[in-house]
Amino acid sequence: MTDYLKLHTDRGDDDITRGLRELYAAPGGEAYWPSLEARILSRLTDAASHSIGWWDELDRWMRPALVAAAVVLLASGVALVRAHQVQQETTYEAMLTPTSLPVETAVRPVLQEHREATFRYLMTNR
Repeated sequence: MTDYLKLHTDRGDDDITRGLRELYAAPGGEAYWPSLEARILSRLTDAASHSIGWWDELDRWMRPALVAAAVVLLASGVALVRAHQVQQETTYEAMLTPTSLPVETAVRPVLQEHREATFRYLMTNR
């Protein structure tokens, strides 16, 4: 075990080796282990007295989630208003742009049924 703790340097710095051994050495007395056990158990009883649930974790997320939801609502509102504006502009342009159809065709609906189309053909070809 001492081979692992030795520093392999040319000068063999014993002060550094001694300091590292003291730093990483096991605790010196028997009182250390019962006190460590007592500290661990006290932390466990403190944690047991506080209710830890999934909602406690979500509580920390509430403010960022509300901010994100507000951003999404704002962006969707802007998109809806812009879509409505584009639809209005398209409608106004369609109403104000002159058509290439004759006035009679633009005013009167085009006949869709077969019988009406036949009647119209017979009446216009005489």
